[in-house]
Amino acid sequence: MELLLALAAIVAISWVASIPARREAKRTGKRPGGSMAGALSVVNELFAPSAHNAAIIVEEQREAIKPMPSPEDKKKPGGKLPQ
Repeated sequence: MELLLALAAIVAISWVASIPARREAKRTGKRPGGSMAGALSVVNELFAPSAHNAAIIVEEQREAIKPMPSPEDKKKPGGKLPQ
């Protein structure tokens, strides 16, 4: 029973703490969520280190600079660049 009350208290505190962020999001039109993602990342790092490492690799690959094709590269009739 104490665990259920503690869980309910955590949910209630989180909900009340998110009210200013929701008001700001409504005013500016931006979506909140960065702080909660950071908190969940910490939990993921503690309880699933391999998943955290995979998430870091995926983020690095997403942010990596992708090479642009040079102007002399012509597209093949199928729409693909030559390899």
